[in-house]
Amino acid sequence: MLHLQRQHDVKIPANLSFSLFNSLLSKEITFNADTLYRRHWPALLIIILLLAFSVEACARDYESIENIRHTMQHYIKNNLLQGKNSGYEIGDLDQRLRLDKCDRPLEIFDSGNTRLIGHSSLGVRCRGSKMWTIHVPINIIRYARVLVVKENLSRGSILHASDLTTRRLNVSRLFNGYFTDRTEVRGKVLKRSLRRGDILTNGMLDVRKLIKRGDIVTIMASSGTLAIRVEGEALMDGRKGDLIRVRNHSSNREIQAVVVATGVVKVSM
Repeated sequence: MLHLQRQHDVKIPANLSFSLFNSLLSKEITFNADTLYRRHWPALLIIILLLAFSVEACARDYESIENIRHTMQHYIKNNLLQGKNSGYEIGDLDQRLRLDKCDRPLEIFDSGNTRLIGHSSLGVRCRGSKMWTIHVPINIIRYARVLVVKENLSRGSILHASDLTTRRLNVSRLFNGYFTDRTEVRGKVLKRSLRRGDILTNGMLDVRKLIKRGDIVTIMASSGTLAIRVEGEALMDGRKGDLIRVRNHSSNREIQAVVVATGVVKVSM
């Protein structure tokens, strides 16, 4: 009498929580033993290989995001910041980032566009047995006491020290420029009206005209110990250092002279 071998069920438990196959193994899978060993052995082999790969993947050690950020912070503080008036921001690093743990200290390097102020990036790399490189965005912040106007000022106003005050601002955002020294702007003329608290920029200012067309001016000429002063008339407007045309009243001749002060020009002999 022919006896059939009793068939047994083979179960693969769902509590093998492998990251790549959670969805596949979310339920117990039951196979008939005969089907499993005789008819579908290639499928069984594939499953075994996939599980082995999953075990290896789970066993790999990855570089922590915290260590990458800590290494960058140390580099920024020691190489990019300038005193207490500086700060920084490091861009978000994806928590899903999977980089092999470096068996050597991480290296930080200039990625080619690293700046001492504003937005740029830093490179982070591993030169260990499993090398990798990433680039991380950063923002270097600078604070300074910037000149602003104390009250509303109209176009054409001549700036005086009393017209100005300072405010501590993040200058990395002041793309149009700024001033911190009153002597740089004192005596200059506003090209447009300003409101209280407006930040002074170079584009708002013009150098004051020391001479206007039609002004009576003193024409100076000197050579060694000899100095001559004559009266003349300005034929052009002029700022300090400008070369303008003037008419000598004594000779009625037109000459060129350099503006040296209010109402004073100088010619070479």
